[in-house]
Amino acid sequence: MIVEGQLLGRIEAIQEACATLSLPRLCDQLDELRGFARHNGFDAVEGLASLLESVVAYNGHRQVALTYLSLMRDAAHHRGPDSARVFLAAAALRGCR
Repeated sequence: MIVEGQLLGRIEAIQEACATLSLPRLCDQLDELRGFARHNGFDAVEGLASLLESVVAYNGHRQVALTYLSLMRDAAHHRGPDSARVFLAAAALRGCR
């Protein structure tokens, strides 16, 4: 529960700062989030953060970032074996590319 709370805090901090972060800083924060998620077994959050980092670095779409961050918050509550596939599919269905 403590690690989940830390993960949620990181996601929410990025969400709140998203509008004012430079693209390089946003990518840096997403990379840090991805590493934290991977280290603590949050596969769905790791996958979403990785995809978002790629999308933002390539396209610079902040609205897409907010959608991904919302999915990450939901994914932080689900650590089952299929959670990564479920949340990555949800991102695809929402048009997060």
